[in-house]
Amino acid sequence: MTGITRVGVIGTGAIGQAILEELRSRPDVEIAFVLVRDAGKRGDQGLAAGILISDEKEALRRPVDLVIEAAMPEIVARLAPVALAGADFCAFSSTALADRANEDAVLAAAHASGRRFYVPHGAVLGLDGIGDGRGLIESVTITTTKSGKSLGVDPDAEGVVYEGSARGACHRFPRNVNVHAAVSLAGLGFDETVSRIVAVPGQAEMIHQIEVTGPGLNWDLQISSRSLGGVTGAYTPHSAVGSVRRILGGEGISVI
Repeated sequence: MTGITRVGVIGTGAIGQAILEELRSRPDVEIAFVLVRDAGKRGDQGLAAGILISDEKEALRRPVDLVIEAAMPEIVARLAPVALAGADFCAFSSTALADRANEDAVLAAAHASGRRFYVPHGAVLGLDGIGDGRGLIESVTITTTKSGKSLGVDPDAEGVVYEGSARGACHRFPRNVNVHAAVSLAGLGFDETVSRIVAVPGQAEMIHQIEVTGPGLNWDLQISSRSLGGVTGAYTPHSAVGSVRRILGGEGISVI
């Protein structure tokens, strides 16, 4: 992107705050809105008057070049198809696309407008390689190991709590397995990607293991990040900022 980019942000959790800090530091960015559930309870977040809002319709009325969602999959399902009529959309809650109707609506809107829907890699690595090797890949399995609390289940849960398609995992744990959605979208899709969810009581680390096989290749990636106290690991806010920087562009050497 060149010139001044007008950006709207949805959500001010750990990821949203990291993104806002990055956007504030950039002279080539104007923050058009920050959409939250209850603006009256959030203070001004250091933003100019009128930027922090709770009205979705008002947010969609404001002209922007890019909308960044860091809230929940329901928001993506509801707002992305509308926002894509005039702006690019970056969704950190990519489990929303596990619903075929949502994916179809996003694709239709993007094709109609020529805009792009971005799926950031979030807590995992290697999506570029999976995407580039899609024609060779025969199997993809992603195993996530977290505490029950981080998974949104009984904190004392232990062992495999889900094994099956990534589509099923995204439906069952919509706010906790965005990495499974991202891996699916990069590779074989929601139905052909195998998801395994393992609960370990009290485990502070969030561990994702991606196993990929195909003719002449055998990959095994493991990524571990300490929980920030909820569903977000310590690496993810930094990853999110990196994704936003690549979308916005810049000068110098870029690794893609």
